[in-house]
Amino acid sequence: MNKKISVLVLAFGLAQMSGHVAAEPMQSWLTPLDKICFVNNGRVYPGVAAPGEKKVIYGPYTAKCATTYHKFRLGLSFVDVEQLIGGAWSVVERRAFNPAKQYGSGTFRIVLNNERSQTSTSYKGGTFSVPL
Repeated sequence: MNKKISVLVLAFGLAQMSGHVAAEPMQSWLTPLDKICFVNNGRVYPGVAAPGEKKVIYGPYTAKCATTYHKFRLGLSFVDVEQLIGGAWSVVERRAFNPAKQYGSGTFRIVLNNERSQTSTSYKGGTFSVPL
């Protein structure tokens, strides 16, 4: 009996907050989970790209939200942002310094391209904030 009363009190309380009572599906008054943009924040750890190496320093990661910025603050000069398109990696931004853009949805990775160098290149790492 107490559970039924609690449910009724809660229902009337929510109805007063919204200003009306209606028998509508939940999606009409709550934002569906597929419309919410979750963000993953963390660190990119330091490392070394060997001579002639294309080193993935972060990723791959999949972004489902196309409206949120992908932000990287890295302790190195230039990186490439690549997207997986049709089973192959394509550069969407070349030689970016601390890339921070809306790249849209898809699978991405951040690459330090040291393929044309005869020496190792070290990077200090940094932080990232990417949509999930």
